[in-house]
Amino acid sequence: MDRFSFLGLPLLLSGMLMAAPAAPARFKTVIFGHHSDSLASFETFARKAKQSGATHVVITAEDLPWAMWQMDTPGDPYPAWAVSNVGLLKVSIPDALQPYLPKDYSDTVLGILKQRCEVLRKLGLKAAFTTFEPQILPERVYEAHPLWRGPQVDHPLRSRVPRFAPSIDNPEVLALYRESMKKLLTLCPEIEILSLHTNDSGSGMSWSNGLYQGPNGNSLFRGRKMYERYREFFGALQDGAKDARPGPLEIDAEWVREASPDLVASKLAGGMAVANIEGPNATVYKAVVGFLLDYFYPFYPAQGLPLAVRYLEELEAASKSKAPRLFYLIGDRQESDLYLEIYDAFQKNPTHDDLSRMQLLRAIAAKRVGEAGASGLVDAWMALNRVQRDADILNFGGTLLYIGSVHQRLLTRPFVPFPDELTDDETSYYRKYQFQARTEERARDLGDIQGTRQYQGLGGAAVSGMLLKRMRADLTRVREDLEQIGASTAAQKAPMELFDKRVQVLEILLQNGQNALDYQYLLDFMKGGRLLRPIEFQEHLTDITEWREIKNIARSEMDNSIVLANLIESTRDILIDTTRTSAEENIRVLGPDLAAQLRRKVKIMVKHWEDYERLFDPEKEVPKKAAK
Repeated sequence: MDRFSFLGLPLLLSGMLMAAPAAPARFKTVIFGHHSDSLASFETFARKAKQSGATHVVITAEDLPWAMWQMDTPGDPYPAWAVSNVGLLKVSIPDALQPYLPKDYSDTVLGILKQRCEVLRKLGLKAAFTTFEPQILPERVYEAHPLWRGPQVDHPLRSRVPRFAPSIDNPEVLALYRESMKKLLTLCPEIEILSLHTNDSGSGMSWSNGLYQGPNGNSLFRGRKMYERYREFFGALQDGAKDARPGPLEIDAEWVREASPDLVASKLAGGMAVANIEGPNATVYKAVVGFLLDYFYPFYPAQGLPLAVRYLEELEAASKSKAPRLFYLIGDRQESDLYLEIYDAFQKNPTHDDLSRMQLLRAIAAKRVGEAGASGLVDAWMALNRVQRDADILNFGGTLLYIGSVHQRLLTRPFVPFPDELTDDETSYYRKYQFQARTEERARDLGDIQGTRQYQGLGGAAVSGMLLKRMRADLTRVREDLEQIGASTAAQKAPMELFDKRVQVLEILLQNGQNALDYQYLLDFMKGGRLLRPIEFQEHLTDITEWREIKNIARSEMDNSIVLANLIESTRDILIDTTRTSAEENIRVLGPDLAAQLRRKVKIMVKHWEDYERLFDPEKEVPKKAAK
């Protein structure tokens, strides 16, 4: 009997011993979302979503052209958090802002949105629009219109120049938003739901406690109540919708971090919400299953690793919600069909405990890999669920993989004992893509993550290390499961090999994070020549534990880099997220020449290999090229 064969046996008994599970909540509105890389893929997903009962589909899933023109100040990385966000004013540009914002960007994005809404119109579906608001505008706007300047919204540790959102206290700014919404909904009348994030990623509400810089904004309006701001801002957006077409526009604001969101909500009308609290009766606005932003995918930049257990657990929680709206957001770009299967199966047979969840997942697994491999696939899904939970523990403004391996280019930068001696040529391919707004010394520190050092020190390294080790152990179990499934039937050999490659990529990313933290810890320990000592014969050097350990970490990093490069080059299937062209590479996405960058990293590390002896041997001569 295999590990989960018992799941099919107790169905009759469980039905006798427990009350039948309640039917899923009947939401009046069901919004599906998924990343689309073409209009054809958008339409394919929309058709499937409709079959599953969706009433709306998200048309802004971080899959539209990025506004790289917002990276307007060399050396300031902060707008990298905003470029992917479809801001209303920068996409649907009011007349007064036309001189300051690029029309070609607006035309391109609006063209895609219009096509997507035409697809939804044909299918009898409506649209949901996600954005970050009020979003930063170029400084030239405020030079021309000083009283439009609202709160400073940049993160003080992650920016080098101040960034300001417009003041929605100013009636003229509200008029801009009304005009923007009118233009957008005239073109895309299917949009009925607007979900916005605020007080983050280049956006913010004036005088909000949730702002990174603390409450600030146009001093002329300091005394206003926060509920007045939200109510009038939402009202202006809804007025713009009414100007464009008949019908509703529901609006909710997330990430507000207001002190009393229930008080704010109590002053709002129905169809308006903050912090998931809808006015005027402070009721729950929506239930959410999943996510759309890469920020929330716990394995990013790895791709195609399913979160089956998590989605089923969240569906179960959502079914108990009293919210009238359900958002079912599929952030895994490679496995949308699996999540649709889970959703459909849950609607027919809702789960209510661990046993029923495993039974539902095993039934889906059997359809995918056959009865012989079903239990192994469920076991793999469970192990990945444990990995994602541990990844979330290491999430401080983003997972270690996302804001470390990618944003700090831990994955592609060389690990060397004297990083300040690297030449411009040796740093040119990665330094410009580091999210670092502080000093060059911090930029060279492998443990400095966007200006903070949450993983550093003995305690930070130890806790992170234990979690990363546990995560890799679970991935070993996943790979064992996949090997057994692939061996059970010839039809599963190729898909399981691809799945295994994707797991290997995640293993390497986790090892990269571990190596970076351990390597920097040892460098910090050795700072100031702490371990320099006379070296008279071989044993004086080879008995230094730290000397062996830091070189072993470096070798691990070099070997893993080559393995990852080989994996990437072994298939055309997507294993890790990269941009399509080198010109598109940016702080938040690795470049398409990733394999070449990894090999370059190793070459640089080998070039500096002899430098390790200088950490301990005071007589080891500093190379002339490195001498200060």
